Amino acid sequence: MNQIQYIPTAVDQVLVPHRDFQRAKLRIETHLLATKSYSEPTCIAVVGESRTGKSRLLESISRQHPKQRDTEGAIVPILSVRTPSKPSVKGLVEVMLRELGDPLWYKRGSENEKTERLYTLLTQTRTNAIIIDEFQHFYDKVSHKVQHYLSDWLKIFVDRSGLMLIVAGLPDCMAVINQNQQLRGRFMAPIHMPRFDWNDEDAQAEFIACLESFQQALSRYELPDLTSDEMAFRFYCATGGLIGYLAKILHQACLSAQVNNTFSISLADLARAYEESVWMDGVVFIQNPFGEDFDTTPSLYSVEAAQQVGAASHGDAESCSQMYKAQAGMTAGEVLTK
Repeated sequence: MNQIQYIPTAVDQVLVPHRDFQRAKLRIETHLLATKSYSEPTCIAVVGESRTGKSRLLESISRQHPKQRDTEGAIVPILSVRTPSKPSVKGLVEVMLRELGDPLWYKRGSENEKTERLYTLLTQTRTNAIIIDEFQHFYDKVSHKVQHYLSDWLKIFVDRSGLMLIVAGLPDCMAVINQNQQLRGRFMAPIHMPRFDWNDEDAQAEFIACLESFQQALSRYELPDLTSDEMAFRFYCATGGLIGYLAKILHQACLSAQVNNTFSISLADLARAYEESVWMDGVVFIQNPFGEDFDTTPSLYSVEAAQQVGAASHGDAESCSQMYKAQAGMTAGEVLTK
């Protein structure tokens, strides 16, 4: 068997600066420029469902403020870390120390000792802001309790360091801020990263503009016209307006094209890419949106079904699946009058 040589599909390199992305980035960048003149540290939360582009937003900001080195040592303008899945103060501090380049981040030492070393390194590396992604891990969804000791530490850390704090996470992370009065008082109004809504004309136009950006970036591939009314609606039903799923489907389609030694991607190829890349948790909300017999006429049913893509499943998955399978056999008119 010939060894497959992977060539980047270019999907992962596509950054689509849609309206909500641009607004969020401008707001953060504005505060980054002014943070040194503020008497109190600025704290902002970026909140949204999974795959709405939160992490890409933070990556874009970090890239514009890259790590450097001069005669005085390393410079880390923005320290960006991910919250450990089971966070503790010591664990979070160790992650920060490691990202700052501390070769002794894993060595023994008390929580206070490591925290003091963190303050010292942040000063030495001339850090201006901290980004903490996956902030929802501060909230235990099983017990519905906030890690109060950790959030209290974060409040003290922000006050003492004086650095701008940017946190990002799923909607659950709002409980961390709301249940700590002192921490809440330090945060500005959150930045919400929503999924695209087909029922909103502006959001629909933004979604189609995203498809156009991907089509241009993937010009090496022969693709259907992604911006046509038919294809745009197919992609909306497949992704539920989540740009992360849009990238996943296109990435899978391009990857499969490479394996098959072709640069041609058909509707059938997109149907297979959808089946291979989108997790539906055993619940069939709608038929494959890239199937030839899929009804591309927008309806209340198809739009509402699409909005379930990427959402956490609740209740009886089997009964939910049976309901949607039954409705899938109806015409759009029958569904709308049900």
